[in-house]
Amino acid sequence: MDFKDSFDNYLKRIDNLKAQITDLAEEQTKNALVMPFFAMLGYDVFDTNEFTPEFVCDVGTKKGEKIDYAVLKDNEPIMLIEVKRAGMKLQKQQQSQLFRYFSTNRCRIAILTNGITYQFFSDLNAPNVMDDEPFLSFNLIDDDPTIYMSSIKQFCKDKFDIKSVISKAVYQKYAKVVEKTLKEDLINPSDELIKYFLTRPEIKTGTRITSAMIEKHREITKKSMQKVLGVSIVENIVKTVEPAQSEQAEPIEQKTEQPMTFENIVEKAKVYVAKYDVTPEDNQQFIRLHLYSNGSKTGVVKIAKSDLSIQYRDLSQGTPIVHNLSAIDELKSYI
Repeated sequence: MDFKDSFDNYLKRIDNLKAQITDLAEEQTKNALVMPFFAMLGYDVFDTNEFTPEFVCDVGTKKGEKIDYAVLKDNEPIMLIEVKRAGMKLQKQQQSQLFRYFSTNRCRIAILTNGITYQFFSDLNAPNVMDDEPFLSFNLIDDDPTIYMSSIKQFCKDKFDIKSVISKAVYQKYAKVVEKTLKEDLINPSDELIKYFLTRPEIKTGTRITSAMIEKHREITKKSMQKVLGVSIVENIVKTVEPAQSEQAEPIEQKTEQPMTFENIVEKAKVYVAKYDVTPEDNQQFIRLHLYSNGSKTGVVKIAKSDLSIQYRDLSQGTPIVHNLSAIDELKSYI
């Protein structure tokens, strides 16, 4: 059986457990979800020399500190795994324990999971210090598996190579920063970007670039970038009024619509879901807004960064109902 078949079988297992997942305690989450996940990756979860439960990670003078699992190779940990119960949201406070354990050994991969959401961390910013943000994150129920399946495959026992994993993680981080910076500059060009253009040989003024000069050129920089990159969809709508008897129709003042960018859509979505307890989860392909009411997850809004497609997954009735939206305003009719 190849990896795709094994992974598909695992997703079917998750689907069969869906109705009871949020009621699972931490130990049940480990046995029903986490251990089968790593077995699917090819590890012998019953061999303590390969998949060790309660792995000791002494922190400073504090002895006996243990992490839920460690994947070992040649008696050295290659992955540290901290498990939370399936119904728990993974937030910054859940990362703190994993952060402390990370620096106690030379392992470069740390995983935080509730059995459904998996967050993979490394030390890309500073050696032996776990990053604040995961380089890989996915949700086995809410996300399209074709997007993240190849990323999971690199953690299979027969495929795992730490140099390759870190190299891909660095690339993904760089790509994410570029995307984020470009999107921010398209909405509000940074001082650094404007300075770059003002110092170009074709434009160079020969004078010191002041804050007033930067501000003066901000709007034209924004419009020029949006024009070139094609993200500004601005329509001039001229409404006419039917002439009354002998009077001629006069054009109404032109209206310029706000460009519908990824950031615009996300901000609108956050306004519409304000009545919920919202947990945002951002990755390279899209952002998810997990909606909770009275501690129970009621839905997920997913907005793709590439094509700005919008999906709302309604979980309020137990059986997920997926709505593909043509515009973010349609979300109001479903929540």
